[in-house]
Amino acid sequence: MRRTRSVVSVALTALMLAGCGGGGSPDAKEGDKGSVTPSAASPGPKGPSVLLTVPSGYDPKRGWQHTLDWMPEDYSAQPLVAVGTHSDTVAYVDTAEDGYVVQVRDASTGTVRFTSRPWDPPAPMEGNGLLGHSVELPSVTTTVQDGREYVVLWAHGETGRDALNKGKQSVRLLVFPADASGGAVAPTREIDIPVDVLALGRKHLQVADWGAGLEVHWESKNTEKKAVAVDVATGTLDRCADACSQGIGRLRTDQGWIVSDYSQDSVSMPGGRDIRDAAPPGATYPRDEGSNSFVGVTGGRLLTRWGAESGTLTAVHDSDSGKLVTSVACDDPRGTEAVASPDGRFVAVGTVAFDLQQRNGFCLEAGEEREANVYIWSIADGGTAFGTLDDTRYDKERTAEVDLSTGTPRLLPEGTRVPDLTLKNTGVFLTPNSTGGLLISALRTK
Repeated sequence: MRRTRSVVSVALTALMLAGCGGGGSPDAKEGDKGSVTPSAASPGPKGPSVLLTVPSGYDPKRGWQHTLDWMPEDYSAQPLVAVGTHSDTVAYVDTAEDGYVVQVRDASTGTVRFTSRPWDPPAPMEGNGLLGHSVELPSVTTTVQDGREYVVLWAHGETGRDALNKGKQSVRLLVFPADASGGAVAPTREIDIPVDVLALGRKHLQVADWGAGLEVHWESKNTEKKAVAVDVATGTLDRCADACSQGIGRLRTDQGWIVSDYSQDSVSMPGGRDIRDAAPPGATYPRDEGSNSFVGVTGGRLLTRWGAESGTLTAVHDSDSGKLVTSVACDDPRGTEAVASPDGRFVAVGTVAFDLQQRNGFCLEAGEEREANVYIWSIADGGTAFGTLDDTRYDKERTAEVDLSTGTPRLLPEGTRVPDLTLKNTGVFLTPNSTGGLLISALRTK
């Protein structure tokens, strides 16, 4: 397995999550080891054996857990766990004797839906300053296309390198239908995308579905930012080329690419639409160049910011039409990571959150009545948002929940973990260990 085998074998030696017993996952008694052998669907685990302190809406004793105890302490910050909101599943990258696998479980019961056949991904990048001392691992995401959900196991690496030839960077995607079943499942399609990634991490390389299908975004060696939309059914690639000659591709819609320019980050819409025609009420000088800025995309919604007489307006637009959905003025909005509830009704970006059905927006930054900012990282159906008092997702020393019917945040008891991912009746909590390993806890709502 070239260099991949050595990474897996090193990672598998004695990397074990503290408090989880003698190796493997907490539910190992059900025959589900941390290093899996692909097999047919198995019964779900009996329940969590590591009890977490969680918000009152979740039951720490109802659900299931699995430990990725093979993970090294230092790895590039790409997601190893994803959820399927259509199929109500949790997918994660695990290891088998012959390589990496993706395993998919029913979110509510923990029953294994399917395990992929082992995969030897492109060799991790070496000797070019991309990684430093961290290990580059395969990642997983989900996407919806034409009403069908897919699980995508992917890796960034190098192909064709030997003593004579330089290798070429690529992102390789393995596509699986989310409704697959059984063990050693083969991908329906394998797709290679040539890239020239400047550095690793979420900011420099992203593979995700932001509400319009699967896309690959990266910051290239010449400091340009590039984007490709992927048809996972056919393997066809739509590169943001001419549309992105002077800007950054943000989202490929049915009408074309949403692009923000390099100079001021102002947004242009597909089909020649001008986002300034959809300026929120109260925006100052909406017709001026650079009067708006891109903030994020999630669930098929575009979020922008605008100057106002008092504070800053954050606006939500429909991605296809550019039409304004709602907006709110806040004194000092912070953060750029956009998230949505599974049903799409609620969205947030940093310290600003919205109920799109009621067209209400809420400001969660520090001010006269609030000591600290609340950064939203996940939202459950029903409108309970979860966040931290710091702008780092994994710095969870102090956490809060926000009722988006009122916009009122509530500080949670010290040590309370909040869900990293949410599904209809489940919250997924990711607990890393300082010496390696990741505990996945899927807990039911009460």
